[in-house]
Amino acid sequence: MCVAAVGCVALLPAFGDDKVPSGKQQEKSPDIGPPTKEDLADPRMIYIKSVLSRFTVEVGGREAAAKTSDPCLRWTNPINDIRDGALAVYTFEGGRPAAVGTFFHNGPKSWCAEFSIIASDNVRVTHLGQPFWRPSEYVCKFADVADSPVPAAKAPLRLVQMRKIAENFSAIVHFGFTVPEITPHNLRLISQPVYRYSEAEKILDGALFIFAIGTDPDVNLLIEAYQDDKGARYRYALAPVTLFQLNVRYKDVEVWSIERRMIFGSQCTKFYVRNYVPPPGDDVPD
Repeated sequence: MCVAAVGCVALLPAFGDDKVPSGKQQEKSPDIGPPTKEDLADPRMIYIKSVLSRFTVEVGGREAAAKTSDPCLRWTNPINDIRDGALAVYTFEGGRPAAVGTFFHNGPKSWCAEFSIIASDNVRVTHLGQPFWRPSEYVCKFADVADSPVPAAKAPLRLVQMRKIAENFSAIVHFGFTVPEITPHNLRLISQPVYRYSEAEKILDGALFIFAIGTDPDVNLLIEAYQDDKGARYRYALAPVTLFQLNVRYKDVEVWSIERRMIFGSQCTKFYVRNYVPPPGDDVPD
């Protein structure tokens, strides 16, 4: 309904960078780290973490649901009045994320939830044990990195390899709510991954990178050292964290894109976003 749509408009990413018709990526900024102990003790972060823990992600074929632990990234977007937000992954005991969730604050008692799906099929998001949202389309698909190096034997060297691979990607978001306003803007690669993972036998190592406005994530980039009967190599996948059109390139060749999607809540098919209504009794911080 219109009220929900208007409520979310103020929550979507905004921009402080310049237009970039050339498609070249912005200069990198210093790496960022996970939330500190002081961050996690802040009343807003305590609330954000508690809300993220109310959600689980069920994937067909797995008995247990994917759950989240501490947020991986605390972020803000002052241009869009997003005062505080966090990104967290929903995983099966430290493996590849089934989904990435963000939860953020953009005004007094006003919050929004987003879910970016990484699993390839049959996903259901629940909230406090009740059905919440089920995507009907899956856009995160893994592909081999062209000219992939052989994954290194040691984790620190694999991180160097994955960061170099990530630097060959660039991403553009087409921001605007009406056609005359839509403008392409570069997203910035955060060169330090926000999450590392592995899975026995097939995934030796994996890293979740983000492309962002400041520290506000718009695209998830997963790079992983994968092993199967074709040998060991690096693969990548991409998933949106915005409703606007995205185009991603690898070494100047477009490898992934997604169209603009102005839908909210349960009607979302690929990526979820909507205002979060706290349950009765919640102690909601300002």
